[in-house]
Amino acid sequence: QRVPDDIADRGEHALVDESDPAVLAERLDRTLRRYHPDTTATVCLALIDPDTGRTRIANAGHIPPLVVHDSGTADYAKASGPLLGIGLPHPPATELHLEPTDRLLMVTDGLIETRGTDLTASLEQLRAASAGALPGLDALCDTLLDTFGPDREDDIAMLALRLG
Repeated sequence: QRVPDDIADRGEHALVDESDPAVLAERLDRTLRRYHPDTTATVCLALIDPDTGRTRIANAGHIPPLVVHDSGTADYAKASGPLLGIGLPHPPATELHLEPTDRLLMVTDGLIETRGTDLTASLEQLRAASAGALPGLDALCDTLLDTFGPDREDDIAMLALRLG
């Protein structure tokens, strides 16, 4: 992609020229503040090496990724950072290692947020439901849709992946 002249003149690189998730979060924050100064957004970026399982995550106010193990446990990645659009510095990427049998799950808040329900309780419900899901990516996503219901007030997006 071509970098707009005003950005190129300042010596900034296009987002597509960078792979470090933390650097991308900083650039997205700058871009959002420049072109939409009254807007905030969340994003979670993950860079995964499929050969080694090395995973680097930058999270800007989004639900953290969930690592679902075949042992029947699930843990949230300890990746957090400020929303995009408020100009606060973003921490370095969180690094973790995915085993070939691990499933990495990323969801939007539309799946779990319900008016009148504490977000902490919904996050725990997501963790418990994911840990109890049958093996496989389809089974994981189906379990979550069954648990939270397909008729949500907000859009739902889920990304589930497995290296092996």
